[in-house]
Formats: sequence, C-alpha cells, structure tokens
Amino acid sequence: MISLLKLTVVFAGIVILLSRKWNLGLALLLASVATGLLFAYPLPKIGRDILLTSVDLLTVRLVLAVVLIMVLAELLRQNEEGSQATQTAGLAGMVESLQELISDGRIVIAALPALIGLLPMIGGAIFSAPLVDEVGDRLGASGERKTFVNYWFRHIWEPVFPLYPSMLLAAELLGLTTAQLARTTWPLTVTAVAGGLLFGLTGLPRRGDRVPSPTHRAQSLRALAVSIWPVALVITLSLTLPVDERLTLIISLIVTIALMMAAKRIPLRDLETILRRRIPWKTVVVIVGALIFRCVLENSGAVVATSNALTDLHIPPAMIAFAVPFIAGLLTGMMAAAYSIGFPVVLPLVVADGGTIAPGWTVWLLMGGFLGTMLSPLHLCLALTRVYFKAEWGPVYRRIASSALLMAATAAMFLLLA
Repeated sequence: MISLLKLTVVFAGIVILLSRKWNLGLALLLASVATGLLFAYPLPKIGRDILLTSVDLLTVRLVLAVVLIMVLAELLRQNEEGSQATQTAGLAGMVESLQELISDGRIVIAALPALIGLLPMIGGAIFSAPLVDEVGDRLGASGERKTFVNYWFRHIWEPVFPLYPSMLLAAELLGLTTAQLARTTWPLTVTAVAGGLLFGLTGLPRRGDRVPSPTHRAQSLRALAVSIWPVALVITLSLTLPVDERLTLIISLIVTIALMMAAKRIPLRDLETILRRRIPWKTVVVIVGALIFRCVLENSGAVVATSNALTDLHIPPAMIAFAVPFIAGLLTGMMAAAYSIGFPVVLPLVVADGGTIAPGWTVWLLMGGFLGTMLSPLHLCLALTRVYFKAEWGPVYRRIASSALLMAATAAMFLLLA
C-alpha cells in the first residue's frame, strides 16, 4: 500500500507541474528522479538509466520518426512557391476539392476535420474549425454540434494511424510495432466513426445551400490527388517496403519528404528554417521523458511494487487496467501522458513476465488512455474548439460521452471475447 501511495504522490506532482505549464517531458524527467529516490533506487543508477535511455536505438528511432512527421506537416504548410502560408495549400486543396465532389453536406462537415487530422500538426483543430463552421452554418448546425464534429472527427485516426506520435509511443510502451498495434485497434477507429455519425450528424439535413458543380468534378479530383499524395505515399510505402518494420516509417517519411521538396522545388534553406524555427522540439522532449520514466519505473521496482499493491486491493485487473490510463489522460489532457504514465503501471497486471500483451488487453488499455484524454477539459483541441464556436460545455459533453460509451463498450467486448 505504501508503494501505491508513493506513486500517487509522483503522479500528483506531474499533474501539478503540468498545471503550471511545465513541458510534459521535463515533468516526466523530474518524476523519474523522484520515483527512483522514493523507491530507494540509487541516484547513480537513475543517472545511468537517463543516459542509456536517451541514446538507446529505440529512443533515437522514435524521435527521428516524430521529427520527420513534423517536417512533413510543416512542408504541407507551404504554398505552391514554397513560402510559408497561413493556411496549408495542400490541406486547403483537400477542402475545396471535397466541397466540389460531395453533395452530402454531412459527409463534408465530418470529412474536413478527419482529413486535416491525418497530419497531427499543432493548431490543426483551429485550422479546421472555420471550415466546419462554414459548412455547419449551411446545414443549420448548432455551435455545440459543430464543436463535437470538429473535435471528435479530428481524433478518429489516433488509435491506428502511425503518423501520430502518441501511437508511436503507445506501440513502444506495449512492445509492439505500429503495424501490429493498428491491426489490433482498428475496430476502435471504426467505432469512433460510428459514434461521430450517430451523435454528431444525425438530424442534420443532407444538403445546405451549396450544390457541387458537375463541370468541376474532374478538376476537383485532380486537386484532391495533388493535395493528398504525400500522406498517401507515406502510408503506401510504410505498408509495402521490404525492410524491417521498425524502419519502414522512417524510410517512407524520408523518401516522401525528398520527393515533395523536389516536386514543389522547395529549397534546402526552407528545410533548415523548418528544423531551426518551426519544429516544436518540446514534443521530442516528451518522447524521451516518457521512455526514461518507463525505464526508471521498471528498474527501480516501482512497477512491480505498485502492481502488487493494486492486486492486494482485490480490484478486478480489468478495472485497474482501464482506470489508470483513463485518469492520467483525464487529469492531463495529453494522450502521451495517459500512455506513458498508465501503461508501465498496469502492464504487469495483464502480461506475464516476458510475455506479449494479448489483443483484447491492448484494445482495453489504449481505450482507457484515449477516452480519458478525449473527455478531459484540459485537452487543448477541445478547449480551443469550444471557445471558437462559443459552445456550452453540457451539450458538447453529452455528445462526447455518448460516443465514448460506445467505444468503451466495443473495447469491453473485445476484452471479453479475447
């Protein structure tokens, strides 16, 4: 019980630091030191773990993949001449093409945040909000409904899409490749789409006051293909390259970035500018901090001691396995925190020593962290979207909670049938 109290103190400390605007990676680094000292793990060994984890090949590979993803996202924020624009030419092309190609406004209003969500770029929720607002006004949607649609559909890919740093982190923490994780968790994305359609689009008219022009259909198809090819190429190469699965994403990103720069004639100095000024390097600190925290938790004996304490409470393992990542996500509003804090603690409860996590448990753990973060009022995407649409919390949360319950029921079914 004492070990559980110690880890609770560490967890509370992380939440306090985040409430004071600390970077999550730095908070996790400090939490690593605190955890080691609380569990009588010598300081020199803590320092050794920090150093070795920072230069470990797994860490380097994950950091490189995240940086390349952010570079690709920034390149899509370039206009045709390669200069920075306030809106992404590629994504703007997707939006305009969709509005010309699809007559059903309900599909368009959901597809806009979903398409922009294919790249986890900072400010993406605000980018899609004006577009959702425009289509939503034509359909007569309320601010609360537009808030839900913009927020929910933007995150439907998070359980399966390897360009999300949180998915890369989850795969590493669970000891899986991103392909293995996606093959297990794809029903969650299907259920997320179903929940969005059911609780976000039901009751809206099929058409607004804009009817697509058939004469522009071929042109719109070309524009959509031109705007979306980098993302499609990354996905295709990641699935087909005959190399080690751990390297496919990195190679795919390098090839796509090179081809994109050549096709758009983007000079190397723009790439240098992106790396120096526009990459949010704090994300890299989060990844490294999360892996260090996991290492110290395991090596200090904190994970085993805490898992034993949780078992002694005679609470069903399924409840603990869901609740710990859920609470971490709810209190921080960060998917990376939900996974990095929650997974190492609960994994010993559901995986035998040296074993591989079962698909049902994978879905269940991921769902706990995902739903906790999606329901958190601290989640930046939710906070920004709600403010933009001037929506009331109550109606927005009723839609989010209904979709969340549907996803939780799906995850529970997979756990029971596994």
